[in-house]
Amino acid sequence: MTSDPKQGDGLSGFRPESRYWQGLGLTSQFLVVAALIVCGSMAILGEWLNLQIASGQLRSRAESGALYMEGYLARHIEETPDGPQVPADRQKELDELLIGTDLAKRVEGFRIWRRDGTAIYSTDKSLMGKKLPSHDIEQAFAGAVIAQLEERHDDDAEAPQESERPLIEIYAPIYRTGTREVIAVGELYEEAGEFVAQRDRAQRNTWAIVGATTLAIMGLLFLIVRRASNIIDSQRAILKTQLEKAQALAEQNRKLRKTADRARMDASKSNETLLNRIGSDLHDGPVQLLSLLILQLGKGGVDADRNSGQAQTSSELDPARLAQQVLSELRELSTGLVLPEIENLSLEEALRVAVKRHEYATGSLVDAAFSSLPERVTHPLKICLYRMVQEGLNNTFRHAGGREQRVMASADEKTIKVVVSDAGPGSGQTTVPTGRRHPLGLQGVRNRVEAFGGTMQFQHEQGIGARLIVTIPLESNSA
Repeated sequence: MTSDPKQGDGLSGFRPESRYWQGLGLTSQFLVVAALIVCGSMAILGEWLNLQIASGQLRSRAESGALYMEGYLARHIEETPDGPQVPADRQKELDELLIGTDLAKRVEGFRIWRRDGTAIYSTDKSLMGKKLPSHDIEQAFAGAVIAQLEERHDDDAEAPQESERPLIEIYAPIYRTGTREVIAVGELYEEAGEFVAQRDRAQRNTWAIVGATTLAIMGLLFLIVRRASNIIDSQRAILKTQLEKAQALAEQNRKLRKTADRARMDASKSNETLLNRIGSDLHDGPVQLLSLLILQLGKGGVDADRNSGQAQTSSELDPARLAQQVLSELRELSTGLVLPEIENLSLEEALRVAVKRHEYATGSLVDAAFSSLPERVTHPLKICLYRMVQEGLNNTFRHAGGREQRVMASADEKTIKVVVSDAGPGSGQTTVPTGRRHPLGLQGVRNRVEAFGGTMQFQHEQGIGARLIVTIPLESNSA
């Protein structure tokens, strides 16, 4: 697959302009955009004003010429059966007025037209009697005054052009005396040099005013935007400083949180190590000594029975019996304190170990259900949930006789939830006097759970049972 080099050049051609524009400051961007908008708008306004001024001046000259033609020429036209005519004596009078006089210096040419476009009078005698219909003549017969600026009069294309100076061409209706009925149209070519000079001067003045106004507007807008830009820059600098401080504090808090999490996990490990050590010390020390004591007391009791020859039953205060009870409780205590090796197990496997150890120690059955548990969590969290299940099952066995013991553990993207429940004690049963003592307790479980940012709830309803519910967030606790 080949690429089109032209297309690549086109794309790269836009990038420098875009980067340049993005690199401009707010004030510079505003000046560019405002200059385009304001200057474009003012240019349109100036052109419109110039057109209005030129149109007004031309209309004023046209109205003056129309009044002159209507007031002076109407009396020179006579109506005949063949249409309006200008008698010879009237033509001579008009020639004396319009040809070779001072008025001729201002009036380039003069004509009178009938409706069919026939010239019944013209200062240019070559046009006399010729028919040159035009749209302007039709409009003038309709009552409109037509005026336009031309470089020369060109009614007769075959006639030689003697003048290249600007002229104002005016078509004006000539009315029948005392009525508003148009009987002819007068055409007047008036010298427009002075008119053009006045128009150009007015346009220059207009552009000067428009330019000055534009500069004033741009200056005021620049000052306003410059002030706003300075305020924005100062606020941006303040915000940047505050943001840097906030980021520094956030980074410090993050480090402190990591340190606290590490300290929490280290404390959990240290606590578990301490419990294991206490359990091992109990098993290796007092338990062994009590075992030897029981053996010695047992021998002494046998010798005493042989010497007396009497079969006596052991009383509750018999030293061997008491020592046996102490030994049993110390063994259970050390067994509860010592944690099995679960570091290399998954969370589900560790919780199953807690369930199986409880079933083995109590001879009861536990209904366990696990769903979507993560494969890897931190070892302290694994220990916490193991201890929670251990204590919850101990409570169900101690207070409900192990009736319908259940362990349910599930997880989603954010939390792990573990529930240990039972069906409550049976009819007439309130507790199970097992003689067992448990070193953890619900308060210990709560402390462990809260150390991981979790919550613990204990719900108990008479006749329904109890539920121990623990919820722990996975954030910062997953391995």
